[in-house]
Amino acid sequence: MAESITVRDAQPADVEWMSDNTEGWKVTNKARDSGTSLEEAFHALVAERSDGTPAGWLHSIQRSGGFSEPGFVALYELHVSPDFRRQGIARALIDELFRRVPDQEIVLSAWDRDLYEAWLRLGFIYVADPSDNPEYRAYYGDMVRPPTTA
Repeated sequence: MAESITVRDAQPADVEWMSDNTEGWKVTNKARDSGTSLEEAFHALVAERSDGTPAGWLHSIQRSGGFSEPGFVALYELHVSPDFRRQGIARALIDELFRRVPDQEIVLSAWDRDLYEAWLRLGFIYVADPSDNPEYRAYYGDMVRPPTTA
C-alpha cells in the first residue's frame, strides 16, 4: 500500500528544513536580495509523509504579464529529498499547485534538461524554441502548464 502524502502551506518553522533540502537555494521568511522567501511566495508548499516527516517542497511566484499579456505563475523550486524520490512526492506537490491555480499558466523558471520526460509526466508541455536541438538535448524553450479553465 502506498504511503499517504499530505501537502500543506509552508510555515516559518519550515524554512530551516527547506534551506537544508535544496540544491543551492537559501530559503528565508522575509524577502531579501537572493534566495527564496515565504513572504514573496505565491504558493510555498510542503509535502509530508503520513508520519509527519517532510519529504519535499515547492515555491512559486505570481508574475504579472506585459501590457496586453496575462499574468502567470513562475515555479521557482521543486525539491524532493533524496530518500523520498520516486514515491509520488513531486506529483503530490505539482497536483496541489495545479489545483490551486487552474486558471493560470504555470511556467518553470528554470529546469533541468535531464528531467525533460519527468516534467512531461508531471503535466507540463514543452513550448519549443527555434534554437532547440533534441539530438544533443539542447532545449531552449519553456516547460509550461497552460490554464485548464477559460
